[in-house]
Amino acid sequence: MIRHVRWYAAPMIVALAGAQLRPAAAQSLSLGVMAGASLSTFTGASLYDDAKQYAGFIAGGFVRLAAAGFAVQPGIYYTTKGVKSSDFSETTGSREKIDYIQIPVVLRLRLPMHLYAGAGPAIGFKLGCKISLASSSSTSADCPDTPTGLNAKSTEISGIAEAGIDLGKFSLGARADLGISNAFEAVNSGSTANVTVKTRTLSAVAAIRF
Repeated sequence: MIRHVRWYAAPMIVALAGAQLRPAAAQSLSLGVMAGASLSTFTGASLYDDAKQYAGFIAGGFVRLAAAGFAVQPGIYYTTKGVKSSDFSETTGSREKIDYIQIPVVLRLRLPMHLYAGAGPAIGFKLGCKISLASSSSTSADCPDTPTGLNAKSTEISGIAEAGIDLGKFSLGARADLGISNAFEAVNSGSTANVTVKTRTLSAVAAIRF
């Protein structure tokens, strides 16, 4: 009797073991690097109403944990965000730039035809904020020393949205970075005290996983 029970139980044990192993096997953990070019601007304050976009870049690395058509992808990137005055040229105007170390956590969904879409929050830690006078000039100063009376805050909260195509271990895509928190603060009292400025950045990126 015991021997018969063993014969019936054996296939059930194998089936249960297989059910436990399949989800684990479907999971994958990979590392990767990403880089791209970006266009950004500042919004919310009247001094940026007619501003031009600033050409910058983003570069860094990420970890991807994928399972069942979804992936969680935290990363760490160096990114630049900025803006140019409406009269910016070789001899006139100014441009302002903020450098961040940004840490996003993006939830990605795998779509048909190797496409993907994703979204998630990010926090940026300011490395520096500079303003330059005219593109042909080397004159630059820290943001607090400029006539605007504003300086970038030490952190920025933003929302990330992305979409693109996966080509094996390579991917190409677009990335939108929309500032949620106020990116600037007044460094002296006056009309700038209640200014709200948010960043807007659109990037074309390429990534490779290892």
